[in-house]
Amino acid sequence: MTGCSRLPSVTLDQLKEEVNAAHQAVDNDGLSKQFIFRQPVDKDGTPISAQTYYVDSSAQPYDPDLVLARQQMEEDVAYLFDALYACYGNYDRMGGQIVFDKAEQAVLNECARHDSLRAEDFQQMLLPYFTFVKDAHFKIQNQTLNSHWYPFFFRETVFYLDDSQYVTENHKTVASVDGYEDLTQLFKRSISSEGEIVYYPVVLQDTTTWDEPLTIRYTDGSTQVLRCEPYSWGEGIGKVDQEAIPEVHYDNDIPVLLVNSIRGETVEGWQEGFDQGAKVLGNAPVGILDLRFNPGGYGDVAVGWLKEYAKAVVPTNSMFFFFNSGRQMTNARDLWISNDKLLVILTSKWTASAAEMLIDAAYNLENVLIVGENTDGTMIGSSAPVQLPNSKLSITIGPSQAIIPDTNDYFEEYRGFYPDLWVPAGEGEELAVKLLEQNAQ
Repeated sequence: MTGCSRLPSVTLDQLKEEVNAAHQAVDNDGLSKQFIFRQPVDKDGTPISAQTYYVDSSAQPYDPDLVLARQQMEEDVAYLFDALYACYGNYDRMGGQIVFDKAEQAVLNECARHDSLRAEDFQQMLLPYFTFVKDAHFKIQNQTLNSHWYPFFFRETVFYLDDSQYVTENHKTVASVDGYEDLTQLFKRSISSEGEIVYYPVVLQDTTTWDEPLTIRYTDGSTQVLRCEPYSWGEGIGKVDQEAIPEVHYDNDIPVLLVNSIRGETVEGWQEGFDQGAKVLGNAPVGILDLRFNPGGYGDVAVGWLKEYAKAVVPTNSMFFFFNSGRQMTNARDLWISNDKLLVILTSKWTASAAEMLIDAAYNLENVLIVGENTDGTMIGSSAPVQLPNSKLSITIGPSQAIIPDTNDYFEEYRGFYPDLWVPAGEGEELAVKLLEQNAQ
């Protein structure tokens, strides 16, 4: 590429064709064979009714300054591991009784070193002994056991993809990037400020504070140092009204449905707003579903939205089971559903759980574009509260077991789903609309 030769451009139709092929390639054949059925029993061999014995939604107040004697801590530890055996859907997938018994003994050994501890200190003492549980739903007093992976964008320079090479607007070709052998893993398809389909380096890190530069080396011998943008999207999430009734607004005549959680019938008018939004977007040539603020809720309600939108049952790729009954929670099949509309789904690192189940199903629907950040990565488990009797610590132990396709780098717990177009979450709607405007001209 020399002189004034044109930079390569990608149309929306070309993008949809490529994304449809990638989504359709996800295969869930054989997943049901990975399900592990287990029926917990007590010492007498009687089946344990996990939900009625351990799970309690009416939690008593937690006081972080409550002082616990050693015996009280030991009692809580025994109760916790009994609850895990009885209630936890991914118990065997995380190592089973041998691994959990080993962890219990290690925690009891730690308790023996203390005559007493504050409840908050007891919580912090427990955390390191559960990092082997790779399940983002599993929490101790709302604290996760492992780190999530956050995106850092390098957008000082716009890159285009030309014959498998990354080139700048000035026709400089990238030869290498220090520390990165596979450039296709570094450069992510994105949207420029003008609405063009372009590429930027995006790096995932298990922290929200990271500022390492990238050194780009070009074929002409020159180098360029790029700095990433700080990650700050999560700062305002706590102020979002999670019970807000879903409502459609219009951005340049494009209907946008904002859904801050998946509430179903638990909030008056919520389901009606959700269903009405599906009808509006399903009857429009282009619609945007905004899940950027959505931490989840009821998975069946989330997946049901696509049925309303597409006027057809859209199956999930992943399989969701209750571990002690084998009952499957969703219609999971390798089935491609035709759709002549375009559905854009906006995501952020805070798009989680049931919202990710919706995305899992959306992979089976034609003409879906996921725009934004990689999602939270909270899908292999579920949430049910168990409160320890003495410390009153709340432990999230879910009864479900999710079997997720492991091909095509589809999903990873704590990392989530990759978007089809990577943009910082705060600019998701703006840039998606610009992309649509650019391709309408």
